[in-house]
Amino acid sequence: MSQKNKITYYGSLILFFIIIFSATATGESTKGAFAFMGFANGAGTRAMGMNGAYTSIADDSTGAYWNPAGITTAASKELSFAYADLYDLGLIANHTLNMSAPETKTSKGALALGWNRLQFDFDSWTEETFICSYGKTVYASKGKGQESGISLSCGATAKYLRQTSKLPIKPEENQNATWNSRGIGLDIGILARMVAKDGRNLLRLGIAAQDVPSIIEWNSDKKEYMPYRYTLACSTQPLPRFTVAVDVVSEKAAMFNEVHLGMEHWIFNNDNSNNISEKNLAVRGGIARELKDSSRTTYSCGVGIRWSSWQLDYAYLMDNNGIGDTKGRFSLSVRF
Repeated sequence: MSQKNKITYYGSLILFFIIIFSATATGESTKGAFAFMGFANGAGTRAMGMNGAYTSIADDSTGAYWNPAGITTAASKELSFAYADLYDLGLIANHTLNMSAPETKTSKGALALGWNRLQFDFDSWTEETFICSYGKTVYASKGKGQESGISLSCGATAKYLRQTSKLPIKPEENQNATWNSRGIGLDIGILARMVAKDGRNLLRLGIAAQDVPSIIEWNSDKKEYMPYRYTLACSTQPLPRFTVAVDVVSEKAAMFNEVHLGMEHWIFNNDNSNNISEKNLAVRGGIARELKDSSRTTYSCGVGIRWSSWQLDYAYLMDNNGIGDTKGRFSLSVRF
């Protein structure tokens, strides 16, 4: 492909995403009663340890929830299971099972599958979300180092939602009725990456649009369009194995509604390279703030322990109002 054709191709690709954002921004969207609540609570213990500043990283098996383009940068195949006791009430359990499979030989494409289950223990509401994601590296230039250079990836996630609720959608409705819903959704994302000669991510820029569109249907007669979200994000590694990241989240009715800041540092590495060794420990932290009509601030911290191909992660979240604490969020993953 000639240089002129490359410019035309990538320019058209970026224009496509701009059109998608614009079309979504002018469309009508109403918030459903229980729509995609599992996604709203975040996915991935590592990501939540960084308080959701993860859209420009997204390089593990849960990356498809944040930015499907990020899964192309995963180092290896991964399978993970996560559990969270949301709000530390012992009532709302969140289970996730995820797998990512990058094409490690070509570093061009990646596939990810996921299952997310959210359930009240008193059985009034159960939600399951199934996802299938694919990402592809559409441009890559090599620098002077073996792994250095610039790359651009794109990705998409298809979502299927299944819910059962004994809670009435409206007060006047039958209190004993069981409400079932089915829904479909689409997320899209892009990721630009600049890598130094020593393997550090000098800069990662991510854009992700969620629910463009997403529709749920209650008992075959109530249709709702889900509120979209889109995120602008960047991250960098100023030092080997030390990452800082920022996400800015917007919604239909609130531009720049949330800002998320996060960091991660892998320590006790056996060598001086950027690669994570077989025995390692990670510390994470983050802060997030709602900017529109709210003074809510959320704090997070987390740790990760890796031994050979296994990794155990833990995250703790709380907010400045003393509610929303999630102490029991952990995950176990294996790379192969």
